[in-house]
Amino acid sequence: MKSGKTETKRASLMPSDLLRGDSLFAVLIFVVVGVFLCTLVASVWNNIVFQRDVKERASAENAREVGNVLAKAAEALIATDELSTLRRVVAESGVEHGLKSCRVLLPDGGVLADADPGGITVIDLPDAWEGEVSHGTEAFTKTAATLTFPLHVPARGSATLELIAGLDDQLTGGLGPQTAQMAIACLALASMLLVHRHARFRLKAIGAIHEVLLAVKDEHTDISALELDPELGLEAVAWNKLLGEKQSVQICSAIQQVKDAVHERSETADELTATFDAIPYGLVLVDDEMQIQHVNGAAAVLLQAERAQLLHAHIPHVIQDETVVAGVRDVVQGPASKRIVHETEQDGSVTAGVLRFTLCPIRHEEALYGLIMIEDVTQQRVAAVAMNSFLAKAAHELRTPLTNIRLFVEEALEHCERDVAATSKALNVINGEAQRLERTVSEILSVSEIEAGSFQMRRDDVHMGVLLGQLKANHEAQASNKRITLEFDLPPKLPAASADRDKVALALHNLLGNALKYTPEGGHIVVMAAVDKDRLSIAVTDTGIGISADEIERVFDKFYRSKDPQAAGIKGSGLGLAISREVARLHGGDITAESEPGKGSTFTLTLPILEEVP
Repeated sequence: MKSGKTETKRASLMPSDLLRGDSLFAVLIFVVVGVFLCTLVASVWNNIVFQRDVKERASAENAREVGNVLAKAAEALIATDELSTLRRVVAESGVEHGLKSCRVLLPDGGVLADADPGGITVIDLPDAWEGEVSHGTEAFTKTAATLTFPLHVPARGSATLELIAGLDDQLTGGLGPQTAQMAIACLALASMLLVHRHARFRLKAIGAIHEVLLAVKDEHTDISALELDPELGLEAVAWNKLLGEKQSVQICSAIQQVKDAVHERSETADELTATFDAIPYGLVLVDDEMQIQHVNGAAAVLLQAERAQLLHAHIPHVIQDETVVAGVRDVVQGPASKRIVHETEQDGSVTAGVLRFTLCPIRHEEALYGLIMIEDVTQQRVAAVAMNSFLAKAAHELRTPLTNIRLFVEEALEHCERDVAATSKALNVINGEAQRLERTVSEILSVSEIEAGSFQMRRDDVHMGVLLGQLKANHEAQASNKRITLEFDLPPKLPAASADRDKVALALHNLLGNALKYTPEGGHIVVMAAVDKDRLSIAVTDTGIGISADEIERVFDKFYRSKDPQAAGIKGSGLGLAISREVARLHGGDITAESEPGKGSTFTLTLPILEEVP
């Protein structure tokens, strides 16, 4: 037996009431359609304006970045008198980045370089010029952005880099598709209204069910209050039966959901923690209030804090770099989803170097999150600096012999018919410089093999007495030319060593060659060998210019040359000692140095030896 409340509910849903409410429903539909159309129009307009503003800012930011990079390159090229390269770079930048104008101006208005070659007014680069330029400026119009960047060239003067970049404005281009979408939406709504009115008169029970669903505002409403009067037809009876079954299912489902929620919450937290900790990079999950929701162990190490202290902490209290904090705020609170990468110097007792912060937005349903990935890129930066230094020094070492070869080839061509002696001298110099160039290239290749780990050893039994005898024969003529006394103090019998004969010979050649180069005429060089248990020591002692205490270890660095004025005019690649020490260490030995400025130096090579050879 139904309660009074249920009977009242059913009475309110009789067919006559449904028909009387039909006109009211139609009015509401038209109101909803009108509001929807107004909202849609406003949304479309705001979307188009927003897209235009985003594209304009992106175009301006791109021009700003291009200008900063191009300004640094222009300063370097002007300083090194690379005018043709500067003009090519300016022209390529203008084409590549779609700039309306790109040029370099002198203070007097002369155009030094222009993306349009016809706009260049200064043909040759002056040695210096007068006049100062103002700070960089930015000016924007509806279709273009004009940016200037000051250039400061030491010993020459100041100049200005001027860029004019077009700004994307596609407001009118977006109206067509949006208008079509509004028209389709309006047609769809009108069709739905017509279909609904036609079906409502034929399906009263279905309409009653619809009215009941519209009347439900609380998802926790009692299902019994949604029952219909059976007089509406079989559909109403079936509806009441479905409501009864649904109520039973809801009760069982609610009980099971409570059980699963407790178990699932525990498993999800454990899985998320294990997944985060398995990743070698630091990971920090931040919500839209800048609060840390999850952090892995790697991030705690890189941020130099305990994980418990980081959890639920606010980002500004954990990360001190303002740029990173602003980037996190843009990711979790900004209107556009974008990926941000920033590198910063990190100081501390545990981690010191360069940290790269990669900020990624996460959109999950209505929630906004930001994921911060932290990488330690210190070694990458150190490797890049070392590689640039290596290439610069290698280019310098190769340029000198090539320049000498070119000059003496010209001299030989000039005197080849008139002066045989001058031609012969030039050819001798060319031959010497070619050999020097060959040695430098070989040394650079050896260094490259060492750095790449492909410096291979071909070990064999090497009789050190024979090897030192050949070393003496190869250098006696050079010592005699400089009137240097070359003495080999060797025991009657030297043991054999398990070594790569060619590479050990190269190391000894570098040691004795350095002694001959840095010992003045009339000096004295002694090569002494000694055996101590399972080690063979070969010491090269000279009476040369010596090495200061602060340079004694640096002479083994690649391309390092002593700052002593006496060594400034002595040719060398600066690779010999570095290769020699690497050869010794690959054999299980080493090279050490002892020296005193003005009194000479002693370089000692130690190698492991085999059992005594009968």
